[in-house]
Amino acid sequence: MVAADLGISLPTVTQNLNYLRECGLIFNAGEFESTGGRKANMLSIVPEARLAVGMDVTQTHVSVVLTDLKLNILDSVKTHVLFRDADDYYEMLANHVRMILEKNEVDPEKFLGVGISLPAIVNERENTSSYSKVIDIPDDFYVQMQKKLPYPVRLFNDANAAGWTELQARGKLQPMVYLSLSNSVGGAVLMNRVYTGRNWRGGEFGHMTIVPNGKECYCGRRGCLNAYCSARVLSDYTDGDIRQFFYEMKATGNRGYRRAFEDYMQYLALAVNNLRMCFDCDVVLGGMVGACMEDYIEEFKKIVKKLTPFENSAEYVKICSFRTEPSAVGAALYFVDDFVRQM
Repeated sequence: MVAADLGISLPTVTQNLNYLRECGLIFNAGEFESTGGRKANMLSIVPEARLAVGMDVTQTHVSVVLTDLKLNILDSVKTHVLFRDADDYYEMLANHVRMILEKNEVDPEKFLGVGISLPAIVNERENTSSYSKVIDIPDDFYVQMQKKLPYPVRLFNDANAAGWTELQARGKLQPMVYLSLSNSVGGAVLMNRVYTGRNWRGGEFGHMTIVPNGKECYCGRRGCLNAYCSARVLSDYTDGDIRQFFYEMKATGNRGYRRAFEDYMQYLALAVNNLRMCFDCDVVLGGMVGACMEDYIEEFKKIVKKLTPFENSAEYVKICSFRTEPSAVGAALYFVDDFVRQM
Protein backbone atom coordinates (compact mmCIF):
# COMPACT_ATOMS: atom_id res chain seq x y z
CA MET A 1 0.00 0.00 0.00
CA VAL A 2 2.82 2.42 0.89
CA ALA A 3 4.68 1.61 -2.32
CA ALA A 4 1.54 2.19 -4.43
CA ASP A 5 0.67 5.46 -2.67
CA LEU A 6 4.18 6.86 -3.11
CA GLY A 7 4.79 5.45 -6.58
CA ILE A 8 8.12 3.79 -5.66
CA SER A 9 9.30 0.20 -5.63
CA LEU A 10 8.67 -2.14 -2.70
CA PRO A 11 12.44 -2.72 -2.07
CA THR A 12 12.95 1.04 -1.80
CA VAL A 13 10.06 1.35 0.64
CA THR A 14 11.47 -1.49 2.72
CA GLN A 15 14.91 0.10 2.76
CA ASN A 16 13.50 3.48 3.85
CA LEU A 17 11.30 1.95 6.54
CA ASN A 18 14.23 0.01 7.93
CA TYR A 19 16.24 3.22 8.07
CA LEU A 20 13.45 5.05 9.94
CA ARG A 21 13.16 2.11 12.33
CA GLU A 22 16.93 2.13 12.99
CA CYS A 23 16.73 5.89 13.68
CA GLY A 24 14.07 5.23 16.33
CA LEU A 25 11.39 7.14 14.44
CA ILE A 26 8.88 4.35 13.72
CA PHE A 27 7.94 1.00 15.25
CA ASN A 28 5.70 -1.97 14.49
CA ALA A 29 2.38 -1.28 16.20
CA GLY A 30 0.72 -4.58 15.33
CA GLU A 31 -1.00 -6.05 12.29
CA PHE A 32 -3.99 -5.12 10.16
CA GLU A 33 -6.88 -7.53 9.82
CA SER A 34 -6.29 -10.10 7.12
CA THR A 35 -8.04 -9.51 3.78
CA GLY A 36 -7.30 -13.03 2.61
CA GLY A 37 -3.52 -13.02 2.38
CA ARG A 38 -0.65 -12.29 4.70
CA LYS A 39 -1.46 -9.73 7.39
CA ALA A 40 0.13 -6.35 6.75
CA ASN A 41 2.25 -4.74 9.46
CA MET A 42 0.90 -1.64 11.12
CA LEU A 43 3.60 1.02 11.48
CA SER A 44 3.41 4.01 13.79
CA ILE A 45 5.58 6.98 14.54
CA VAL A 46 7.47 6.99 17.86
CA PRO A 47 5.77 9.93 19.59
CA GLU A 48 8.69 10.95 21.80
CA ALA A 49 11.25 10.80 18.98
CA ARG A 50 10.98 14.57 18.67
CA LEU A 51 9.43 17.26 20.88
CA ALA A 52 8.32 20.86 20.40
CA VAL A 53 7.12 23.74 22.57
CA GLY A 54 4.07 25.86 21.82
CA MET A 55 3.29 29.16 23.51
CA ASP A 56 0.05 31.13 23.48
CA VAL A 57 0.60 34.79 24.35
CA THR A 58 -2.55 36.74 25.27
CA GLN A 59 -3.34 40.06 26.88
CA THR A 60 -3.78 38.50 30.33
CA HIS A 61 -1.88 35.22 30.41
CA VAL A 62 0.75 33.01 28.80
CA SER A 63 0.34 29.27 28.23
CA VAL A 64 3.27 27.00 27.39
CA VAL A 65 2.97 23.34 26.34
CA LEU A 66 5.48 20.61 25.56
CA THR A 67 4.19 18.24 22.87
CA ASP A 68 5.39 15.10 21.12
CA LEU A 69 4.92 14.05 17.50
CA LYS A 70 1.34 12.88 18.16
CA LEU A 71 0.41 16.19 19.80
CA ASN A 72 0.19 14.67 23.26
CA ILE A 73 0.68 17.42 25.85
CA LEU A 74 3.52 16.11 28.01
CA ASP A 75 3.65 19.15 30.26
CA SER A 76 2.14 22.61 30.46
CA VAL A 77 2.26 25.79 32.48
CA LYS A 78 -0.09 28.77 32.53
CA THR A 79 0.86 32.12 34.04
CA HIS A 80 -1.53 35.01 34.56
CA VAL A 81 0.44 38.08 33.58
CA LEU A 82 -0.41 41.19 31.57
CA PHE A 83 1.38 41.60 28.25
CA ARG A 84 4.09 44.27 28.27
CA ASP A 85 6.55 45.36 25.62
CA ALA A 86 9.49 45.10 28.02
CA ASP A 87 12.70 43.11 28.21
CA ASP A 88 11.78 41.46 31.52
CA TYR A 89 8.51 40.23 29.99
CA TYR A 90 10.35 38.61 27.07
CA GLU A 91 12.85 37.13 29.51
CA MET A 92 9.94 35.66 31.46
CA LEU A 93 8.62 34.00 28.28
CA ALA A 94 12.05 32.57 27.52
CA ASN A 95 12.38 31.30 31.10
CA HIS A 96 9.10 29.40 30.79
CA VAL A 97 10.55 27.58 27.78
CA ARG A 98 13.83 26.83 29.54
CA MET A 99 12.09 25.56 32.67
CA ILE A 100 9.70 23.21 30.87
CA LEU A 101 12.60 21.75 28.88
CA GLU A 102 14.79 21.32 31.96
CA LYS A 103 11.96 19.86 34.05
CA ASN A 104 11.31 17.20 31.40
CA GLU A 105 15.01 16.62 30.67
CA VAL A 106 14.50 17.17 26.96
CA ASP A 107 17.41 16.05 24.81
CA PRO A 108 18.49 19.07 22.68
CA GLU A 109 19.01 16.70 19.75
CA LYS A 110 15.32 15.79 19.87
CA PHE A 111 13.97 19.32 20.27
CA LEU A 112 12.46 20.92 17.18
CA GLY A 113 11.66 24.50 18.18
CA VAL A 114 9.29 27.01 19.77
CA GLY A 115 6.06 28.15 18.11
CA ILE A 116 4.32 31.24 19.47
CA SER A 117 0.67 32.07 18.80
CA LEU A 118 -0.48 35.69 19.00
CA PRO A 119 -3.85 37.50 18.76
CA ALA A 120 -2.64 39.36 15.69
CA ILE A 121 -2.44 39.16 11.92
CA VAL A 122 0.87 37.37 11.40
CA ASN A 123 2.94 37.03 8.27
CA GLU A 124 4.21 33.52 8.90
CA ARG A 125 6.87 33.70 6.20
CA GLU A 126 8.51 36.78 7.68
CA ASN A 127 7.57 36.19 11.34
CA THR A 128 6.09 39.66 11.62
CA SER A 129 2.80 41.09 12.87
CA SER A 130 1.04 43.53 10.54
CA TYR A 131 -2.02 44.27 12.70
CA SER A 132 -2.39 43.93 16.45
CA LYS A 133 -5.04 45.81 18.41
CA VAL A 134 -5.81 43.23 21.13
CA ILE A 135 -2.26 43.53 22.48
CA ASP A 136 0.38 45.98 21.31
CA ILE A 137 2.87 43.58 19.77
CA PRO A 138 6.05 45.44 18.73
CA ASP A 139 7.62 45.04 15.31
CA ASP A 140 10.66 43.36 16.83
CA PHE A 141 8.77 40.75 18.91
CA TYR A 142 10.24 37.88 16.89
CA VAL A 143 13.73 39.35 17.12
CA GLN A 144 13.40 39.75 20.89
CA MET A 145 12.35 36.12 21.35
CA GLN A 146 14.90 34.68 18.94
CA LYS A 147 17.68 36.55 20.76
CA LYS A 148 16.69 34.94 24.06
CA LEU A 149 16.15 31.38 22.82
CA PRO A 150 18.82 29.19 21.16
CA TYR A 151 16.15 27.32 19.20
CA PRO A 152 14.16 27.95 16.02
CA VAL A 153 11.23 30.30 16.75
CA ARG A 154 8.12 30.87 14.63
CA LEU A 155 5.09 33.16 15.02
CA PHE A 156 1.47 32.28 14.19
CA ASN A 157 -2.00 33.75 14.41
CA ASP A 158 -3.75 32.21 17.42
CA ALA A 159 -6.98 31.24 15.64
CA ASN A 160 -5.11 29.70 12.70
CA ALA A 161 -3.02 27.68 15.14
CA ALA A 162 -6.12 26.48 17.02
CA GLY A 163 -7.92 25.59 13.79
CA TRP A 164 -4.94 23.60 12.53
CA THR A 165 -4.87 21.67 15.82
CA GLU A 166 -8.59 20.94 15.53
CA LEU A 167 -8.21 19.64 11.98
CA GLN A 168 -5.40 17.29 13.03
CA ALA A 169 -7.33 16.13 16.11
CA ARG A 170 -10.30 15.14 13.95
CA GLY A 171 -8.08 12.90 11.85
CA LYS A 172 -9.96 13.72 8.65
CA LEU A 173 -8.52 16.31 6.32
CA GLN A 174 -11.88 17.62 5.19
CA PRO A 175 -12.78 21.28 4.56
CA MET A 176 -13.71 23.02 7.79
CA VAL A 177 -14.24 26.51 9.17
CA TYR A 178 -13.05 27.07 12.72
CA LEU A 179 -14.69 29.91 14.61
CA SER A 180 -12.63 30.94 17.64
CA LEU A 181 -14.82 32.49 20.34
CA SER A 182 -12.38 33.75 22.95
CA ASN A 183 -11.68 37.22 24.35
CA SER A 184 -11.54 38.25 20.73
CA VAL A 185 -13.25 36.48 17.83
CA GLY A 186 -11.13 34.97 15.10
CA GLY A 187 -11.15 31.96 12.88
CA ALA A 188 -9.47 29.76 10.35
CA VAL A 189 -10.41 28.43 6.93
CA LEU A 190 -9.04 24.90 6.57
CA MET A 191 -8.87 23.29 3.15
CA ASN A 192 -6.40 20.52 4.09
CA ARG A 193 -4.12 23.39 5.11
CA VAL A 194 -4.83 26.76 6.71
CA TYR A 195 -5.93 29.28 4.07
CA THR A 196 -4.28 32.52 5.14
CA GLY A 197 -5.31 34.69 2.20
CA ARG A 198 -3.19 37.05 0.11
CA ASN A 199 -2.57 39.38 3.05
CA TRP A 200 -2.57 36.84 5.90
CA ARG A 201 -6.07 37.98 6.88
CA GLY A 202 -7.99 34.85 5.89
CA GLY A 203 -10.40 33.82 8.62
CA GLU A 204 -10.69 37.20 10.35
CA PHE A 205 -14.36 36.48 11.01
CA GLY A 206 -14.45 38.69 14.09
CA HIS A 207 -14.61 41.73 11.83
CA MET A 208 -17.54 40.63 9.68
CA THR A 209 -20.33 43.18 10.02
CA ILE A 210 -23.28 41.57 11.82
CA VAL A 211 -25.19 44.72 12.81
CA PRO A 212 -24.71 47.80 10.59
CA ASN A 213 -23.75 50.78 12.76
CA GLY A 214 -23.99 48.53 15.82
CA LYS A 215 -21.79 48.26 18.88
CA GLU A 216 -18.27 49.57 18.67
CA CYS A 217 -15.51 47.00 18.16
CA TYR A 218 -11.94 47.34 19.43
CA CYS A 219 -10.88 47.85 15.81
CA GLY A 220 -12.74 51.19 15.80
CA ARG A 221 -15.54 50.07 13.47
CA ARG A 222 -19.12 49.33 14.47
CA GLY A 223 -21.22 46.19 14.23
CA CYS A 224 -18.38 43.64 14.07
CA LEU A 225 -19.06 40.07 15.19
CA ASN A 226 -16.40 40.56 17.85
CA ALA A 227 -18.55 43.16 19.61
CA TYR A 228 -21.40 40.64 19.94
CA CYS A 229 -19.74 37.23 20.26
CA SER A 230 -16.42 37.55 22.05
CA ALA A 231 -16.24 35.53 25.26
CA ARG A 232 -16.19 38.80 27.20
CA VAL A 233 -19.80 39.48 26.26
CA LEU A 234 -20.64 36.64 28.66
CA SER A 235 -17.64 36.41 30.98
CA ASP A 236 -17.93 40.07 32.06
CA TYR A 237 -20.87 38.90 34.18
CA THR A 238 -18.54 36.63 36.18
CA ASP A 239 -15.33 38.67 36.48
CA GLY A 240 -13.85 37.31 33.27
CA ASP A 241 -14.41 33.62 34.04
CA ILE A 242 -16.36 32.10 31.15
CA ARG A 243 -16.66 28.67 32.76
CA GLN A 244 -18.15 30.29 35.84
CA PHE A 245 -20.73 32.03 33.67
CA PHE A 246 -21.93 28.75 32.20
CA TYR A 247 -21.84 27.03 35.58
CA GLU A 248 -23.92 29.72 37.28
CA MET A 249 -26.37 29.98 34.39
CA LYS A 250 -27.05 26.23 34.60
CA ALA A 251 -26.87 25.78 38.38
CA THR A 252 -28.85 28.83 39.48
CA GLY A 253 -31.11 29.46 36.49
CA ASN A 254 -30.06 33.12 36.52
CA ARG A 255 -32.52 34.80 34.13
CA GLY A 256 -30.22 37.68 33.35
CA TYR A 257 -27.44 35.31 32.32
CA ARG A 258 -29.90 33.28 30.29
CA ARG A 259 -31.16 36.33 28.37
CA ALA A 260 -27.59 37.41 27.66
CA PHE A 261 -26.76 33.95 26.35
CA GLU A 262 -29.88 33.81 24.18
CA ASP A 263 -28.94 37.14 22.60
CA TYR A 264 -25.40 35.83 22.13
CA MET A 265 -26.67 32.74 20.30
CA GLN A 266 -28.82 34.82 17.95
CA TYR A 267 -25.84 36.85 16.77
CA LEU A 268 -23.62 33.78 16.63
CA ALA A 269 -26.20 31.98 14.49
CA LEU A 270 -26.06 34.81 11.93
CA ALA A 271 -22.31 34.38 11.68
CA VAL A 272 -22.46 30.59 11.46
CA ASN A 273 -25.10 30.69 8.74
CA ASN A 274 -23.06 33.21 6.75
CA LEU A 275 -19.99 31.00 7.01
CA ARG A 276 -22.00 28.00 5.86
CA MET A 277 -23.28 29.96 2.85
CA CYS A 278 -19.73 31.02 1.95
CA PHE A 279 -17.84 27.76 2.44
CA ASP A 280 -20.48 24.96 2.45
CA CYS A 281 -18.58 22.88 5.02
CA ASP A 282 -18.62 22.10 8.73
CA VAL A 283 -18.44 25.09 11.06
CA VAL A 284 -16.64 24.28 14.31
CA LEU A 285 -17.22 26.40 17.40
CA GLY A 286 -13.94 26.76 19.25
CA GLY A 287 -12.19 29.02 21.69
CA MET A 288 -13.34 29.63 25.25
CA VAL A 289 -17.06 29.70 24.45
CA GLY A 290 -16.98 26.76 22.04
CA ALA A 291 -15.45 24.59 24.75
CA CYS A 292 -18.47 25.34 26.99
CA MET A 293 -21.25 24.81 24.43
CA GLU A 294 -21.80 21.07 24.79
CA ASP A 295 -25.00 21.38 26.85
CA TYR A 296 -26.47 23.94 24.44
CA ILE A 297 -25.41 22.80 20.97
CA GLU A 298 -28.75 21.20 20.06
CA GLU A 299 -30.60 24.35 21.08
CA PHE A 300 -28.16 26.40 19.04
CA LYS A 301 -28.57 24.20 15.98
CA LYS A 302 -32.32 24.87 16.02
CA ILE A 303 -31.64 28.61 15.87
CA VAL A 304 -29.20 28.19 12.98
CA LYS A 305 -31.56 25.88 11.07
CA LYS A 306 -34.17 28.62 10.80
CA LEU A 307 -31.76 30.84 8.86
CA THR A 308 -30.91 28.61 5.90
CA PRO A 309 -33.16 28.02 2.87
CA PHE A 310 -31.25 24.89 1.80
CA GLU A 311 -31.18 22.48 4.74
CA ASN A 312 -33.57 20.93 7.23
CA SER A 313 -30.93 20.52 9.91
CA ALA A 314 -27.76 22.18 11.13
CA GLU A 315 -25.70 19.08 11.79
CA TYR A 316 -22.76 20.82 10.16
CA VAL A 317 -22.35 22.88 13.34
CA LYS A 318 -19.80 21.14 15.55
CA ILE A 319 -18.16 21.77 18.91
CA CYS A 320 -14.38 21.77 19.02
CA SER A 321 -12.92 18.39 19.99
CA PHE A 322 -9.50 19.72 21.08
CA ARG A 323 -10.14 21.95 24.10
CA THR A 324 -6.82 22.08 25.97
CA GLU A 325 -4.60 24.97 24.83
CA PRO A 326 -5.33 24.50 21.09
CA SER A 327 -3.48 27.67 20.05
CA ALA A 328 -0.32 26.72 21.92
CA VAL A 329 -0.44 23.17 20.56
CA GLY A 330 -1.08 24.50 17.06
CA ALA A 331 2.01 26.70 17.30
CA ALA A 332 4.10 23.65 18.20
CA LEU A 333 2.38 21.68 15.44
CA TYR A 334 4.27 23.65 12.77
CA PHE A 335 7.53 22.03 13.82
CA VAL A 336 5.95 18.59 14.20
CA ASP A 337 4.34 18.77 10.77
CA ASP A 338 7.53 20.04 9.14
CA PHE A 339 9.59 17.24 10.71
CA VAL A 340 7.15 14.48 9.72
CA ARG A 341 7.02 15.76 6.15
CA GLN A 342 10.81 15.59 5.89
CA MET A 343 11.09 12.09 7.35
